[in-house]
Amino acid sequence: MGFQGNVLFLVVVSVLLVAGVATAGDVPMADNAYIGSEACFDCHEAADLGMEADVHMQIQSFEVQGREVGCEGCHGPGKLHMEESDPEMIRTFAEEADYSTKVCMDCHATKNLPEWDASIHALEAVACTDCHGVHGKRNKPNEACTACHADARAQFELPSHHPLREGKMDCSSCHNPHSATDFMLKTRLRKNDLCYTCHQSTEGPFIFEHPPVQEDCSLCHLPHGSVANNLLTANEPTLCLQCHDFHFHSGYRPPEEDPVDVGGIERHNPFGHEGFRVAYTTNCTGCHARIHGSDVPSQATTNYGKGLTQ
Repeated sequence: MGFQGNVLFLVVVSVLLVAGVATAGDVPMADNAYIGSEACFDCHEAADLGMEADVHMQIQSFEVQGREVGCEGCHGPGKLHMEESDPEMIRTFAEEADYSTKVCMDCHATKNLPEWDASIHALEAVACTDCHGVHGKRNKPNEACTACHADARAQFELPSHHPLREGKMDCSSCHNPHSATDFMLKTRLRKNDLCYTCHQSTEGPFIFEHPPVQEDCSLCHLPHGSVANNLLTANEPTLCLQCHDFHFHSGYRPPEEDPVDVGGIERHNPFGHEGFRVAYTTNCTGCHARIHGSDVPSQATTNYGKGLTQ
């Protein structure tokens, strides 16, 4: 098939797709006509009150390339419906959730939602009306999400959590529910780049880096909430021990007496016989405070300055 044949094929497919959206579930246009939203509100008073400040009712025809606006922009021509009082004579969206999404996307597919058909929500047959109210009913972003994602909502109740329940952020701070990115995150690069939009101080670059930090924040942190402090996947030193060994000092048991002679110098030993074990097996960041990276070498010589202690 030559170039002209390919073009003709694409044109035919496009016409069929547009025709499918325009006619699926619609009332035949014969003897039907648009009557304007005011005629609708003569019967649908509740919709009138709910839609008064709705953005859909503020759209002017020149903004939508000559499409019909108002009620009939979504519901189709209403002349026969008004004359017959028959709900079958107009789009109602009462039963076909998939059809309601097609009607919405007829306009919104070109309004920053080109990825919808490839998104997880679309593949799971989530309809626009499952999350969005049209006739005045508005779900808050978090409420719309937690209706399905109750497990994520529960994590925000854990002791360490992102400030969602405090109202300082919402699900859309990190997620785009209409996108086809990994986990619907608002980034097309690494997950880390999304975290760095708020946590810039951990980004670097650093002279002495901590490799997991550069690889993936979620290796150490949970994004919604955690029992451990700082959204960690586990408390210290358990988390650190998944990659590192204990210092050999943690097994050393000094004498009970105080002070202790160390290299000819008397040193105080306030923690006694278990001092080293307590110091080296409790909180790694007590010494390795710059856990995300540092530009200053540590004083230890065995790790070539990579101890991230300052």
